[in-house]
Amino acid sequence: MTTQTLPIYQIDAFTDVPFAGNPAAVVPLSRWLSDDAMQKIAMENNLSETAFFVPCEGEETDFHIRWFTPTVEVPLCGHATLASASVIFNQLGFEGDLIKLQSQSGVLTAHRDGEAIVLNFPKQPIKAETVSSDVIDALGGVMPVETFGVVSRDTDIVAVFDDASIVRNMRPDMSTLAKLADRGVIVTAPGDKTGLDMVSRYFLPALGIDEDPVTGYMHCVVAPYWAEKLGQVDVVGYQASARGGVVACKVDGDRVHLKGEAVLFLKGEIRLPA
Repeated sequence: MTTQTLPIYQIDAFTDVPFAGNPAAVVPLSRWLSDDAMQKIAMENNLSETAFFVPCEGEETDFHIRWFTPTVEVPLCGHATLASASVIFNQLGFEGDLIKLQSQSGVLTAHRDGEAIVLNFPKQPIKAETVSSDVIDALGGVMPVETFGVVSRDTDIVAVFDDASIVRNMRPDMSTLAKLADRGVIVTAPGDKTGLDMVSRYFLPALGIDEDPVTGYMHCVVAPYWAEKLGQVDVVGYQASARGGVVACKVDGDRVHLKGEAVLFLKGEIRLPA
């Protein structure tokens, strides 16, 4: 059987050491595969996100990027973009310190900052929303001080608590959250350690991921919220998953700058039927 081979990289994002942060697969392409093929590769990788990108010839952007969970394509992903930028800068010999990426969420940029990479992402608007008692029970039964929804994605529920220990110790009923018809749940609270402004977690079993380890997109929701609450533009978030990760954020109007490092874990090749 004739096969084609594709390069693949696995990057731990929002960390400076392996086995922490959020792992993402990155597959550089010369041209798009079918949506079905990309979804199957993402399912086979079984990571929270697999990013694919192709060069943009003769356009204002350098690459066009797309992101797939094991079950669906998503319109925005931070850690897989950070991982992709790390591959472009450090593995593909990209010249320059700024990458422009076309995406479903508009033009995104990634630029070098020492050993780190800073992403420029759109702020995610929020709207008031009441969360059902079933969801509250699934999160442990503690009543949030505030709840809202994410306008742009119109899928995610956000629950704000007044104590970071509630977020850190939460053991959700994933079977209940999996019934939320493609909705994820973000939980967040004020920071509880020096240098941390917020502590958050992100559960999305309805999208094939029980808990995302470290999420750039989520910080485009919670960073503007806490920045407004605290009266400052620079906020630092800790995502309290088992792997954990710190995301330094700067709110700049309708944009959020996300700063983090990334580590190469593996590189190899995918074999597909030609």
